[in-house]
Amino acid sequence: MKYLDSEKNILYIIKYGAIIPVLLFSFIITNIFIEQKKQDLEKEIQTQKTNYLNQNKKIIKNEISNVFNLINDEIKKSEDILKELIKDKVYEAHKVATTLYNEELNDKNNIPLRTKKHIFETIKHALTGMTYNNGRGYFFIDDINGVKILQPFNKEFEGKNLFEYEDVKGYKFVKKIAETIKNKTETYDKYYWYKPNSKEKAFEKISFYKYFEPMNAAIGTGEYLVDFEEYLKKKILEWIRKIKYGENGYIFIYDENGVCLSHINKEYIGVNKINLQNKEGKYLIKDLLSFTKNNKEGYLHYFSSYYNNNDSSEKISYLKLFEKWNWTVGTGFYLDKLNNEIKQREKELTKNNELVINKILTISIIITFLLIAISFYISNIIANKFNQYKINIENETAKTIEKEKLLVQQSKMAVMGEMIGNIAHQWKQPLSLISMSNTLIKLNKENEGLNTEEEISEAINNIDNSVIHLTTTIDDFRNFFNPNKQMTYFSIEATLEKTFKLVSSEFKNSNIEIVKNISNTCISGYQNELLQVFINIIKNAKDEFTKIENNLQKHYLFIDTREEEDKVIIKIKDNIGGIKESLINDIFKPYFTTKKDKGGTGIGLYMSKQIIENMNGELKVSNVNFNYRGIAYKGAEFTITLPKNTDI
Repeated sequence: MKYLDSEKNILYIIKYGAIIPVLLFSFIITNIFIEQKKQDLEKEIQTQKTNYLNQNKKIIKNEISNVFNLINDEIKKSEDILKELIKDKVYEAHKVATTLYNEELNDKNNIPLRTKKHIFETIKHALTGMTYNNGRGYFFIDDINGVKILQPFNKEFEGKNLFEYEDVKGYKFVKKIAETIKNKTETYDKYYWYKPNSKEKAFEKISFYKYFEPMNAAIGTGEYLVDFEEYLKKKILEWIRKIKYGENGYIFIYDENGVCLSHINKEYIGVNKINLQNKEGKYLIKDLLSFTKNNKEGYLHYFSSYYNNNDSSEKISYLKLFEKWNWTVGTGFYLDKLNNEIKQREKELTKNNELVINKILTISIIITFLLIAISFYISNIIANKFNQYKINIENETAKTIEKEKLLVQQSKMAVMGEMIGNIAHQWKQPLSLISMSNTLIKLNKENEGLNTEEEISEAINNIDNSVIHLTTTIDDFRNFFNPNKQMTYFSIEATLEKTFKLVSSEFKNSNIEIVKNISNTCISGYQNELLQVFINIIKNAKDEFTKIENNLQKHYLFIDTREEEDKVIIKIKDNIGGIKESLINDIFKPYFTTKKDKGGTGIGLYMSKQIIENMNGELKVSNVNFNYRGIAYKGAEFTITLPKNTDI
């Protein structure tokens, strides 16, 4: 840092030092911009890829969703059609039965031409011969008690009471028939029943019942859903095979065994592809079926061949399991198109990026030269200002030093009146001794032989010692009021002893006992000014003691010094009761005083703090509680911390 001690070097740095930061700043900013553009390029490519994938994923998912919606709609719509079909058939059978019954009535007396039993046999015979749906569909008749009156394809049930009969799901559908008869209404129902010639397995069936009043029974029919679904599956698959979207988008479907049900390549339809392998040797269709079995639906990334050639490419498909029929339904898109588009876009972006970087470099160079020129111009202005400020600071520093000297002297003068009283008190005894010795000599001169030679010599010695004491006292006070500062190496103990000599008379008159615990420690600094600090603090304590009237408490002033590493700590405390908390933070402020009525100036403690800080030290004050000789006290404690070696 010695280089900076030279004003010439500082001015040189001000003028030319900014150029390097400007160049460095320009280099960093330019590289940041270039790196940012590269990152932007990578982000844009990645964004394009992500957008392409997300967009196409959304398309294929929507296509599968549409297919499922349409399948479900078709199933629901087909079920409604089936219901209408069986309802119409029951209405047709009901009409036939009604017609046959009415034909057997006597028009005049409304008397049957034949017995009811014979009429009902005719109706049963007629309905037995009425079939539909290539012979699958038939009609049945149940009475209100659950007895099967007609069951043409399951004759073993005719005449049996099936009121409590349960299907494989535990549903008592015969009760539903009896309820329909009781309410004289019509209704749909679903239950499990056996197909003709098949008693081992029951199939879900949808039926319709209608009340037939002459027999107090219900005529019904139904259709097995499994039979109707086969017809429905063929219809739906024919419709799905026609779906095309985009350029080459299509829907593929495989059943749980791996048989292809729908594909853009008609040669695949009806063929079992479970053992089809892709170029990686994986069983493609088996993996698709396993994926939907475990996940129900989702995206799958794999390698697949194009439908119109043997080329293989990455493909993403959306697969979904149609659980009702265990169909794996899917569609997808190939990634080679994406890769080609990204490569083309990357070329375009890279080219544009190079143009932008070249522009950035050009602009950066121009801005750098402009910044250097501006920096050089501003540096010259700063250098001139620096010189001017230097002159102003030197002038202000000189003024401040003078002001500080005046304040220090003013602080000393503020206590001069009291100190003169101290001088008078300290001179009283030696002056009295001089007067007495002089009188003795005078009397001996007038009356020769009145005193012995020893008495006369003692009187002369007393006069000499008293003169020396007076001279020493004058020197002590003259040194205290001397405004010049000279740095010396001095003893803390000796400085405190000088302080006690200067204020001793006041303390004796105020009945204040000084309790000392002082170590003989030396420091370098301004002894005369430190002496002033001690006097200011001790006199303030004395003034506070004199404010206390009729107080039987003993007055103490404690002075302790100790060394701590490279520091000297001096503590001065009293037992007056401490400083008011509302005032303790203000006592070091200039012109703050609590003794205005007694001529207080408020600069003593302020100057004391300035003196200690100028010696690289610290002056603090706090209220403390302590015990002395078994008695508890409270007082103000001033702590002075000074370095042993002060480099001022």
